[in-house]
Amino acid sequence: MAAQDEDPPVTLDAASKPILFLLDREFEDGQIPGQRFFCRHSLLLEGALSSIEGLDAQLDVRRIGFARPRREVIAEIGEQDQSLPKLVLPQGVHSALASGAHKDRQYVSGAEPILAALNGLLGIPVAHP
Repeated sequence: MAAQDEDPPVTLDAASKPILFLLDREFEDGQIPGQRFFCRHSLLLEGALSSIEGLDAQLDVRRIGFARPRREVIAEIGEQDQSLPKLVLPQGVHSALASGAHKDRQYVSGAEPILAALNGLLGIPVAHP
């Protein structure tokens, strides 16, 4: 069920899918050579993508390298906030969970707020308390 300040769940066509930016499943950090990492926040969303039937088909999922600048993220939401994960909502879709906006598109930052926003937007299940 959508939160009180959210639009009701909608059906989105391919051109208006929300964009979900995640860090690559494994990456290296040039500041810490010789070690591979994963992002626990992106990994939580990877789990949701693989566990919630049809979720991946309703999103434009883009996996991004760790190095900055993250040009693909900048192209969608500007360079002020390149932290990931990030959900970029379609133009005209609003969420009380939005952490910012760029060119009339809101975006949501962080795994937990993204999952809550996807519940409001697409009606996905919520985590058990």
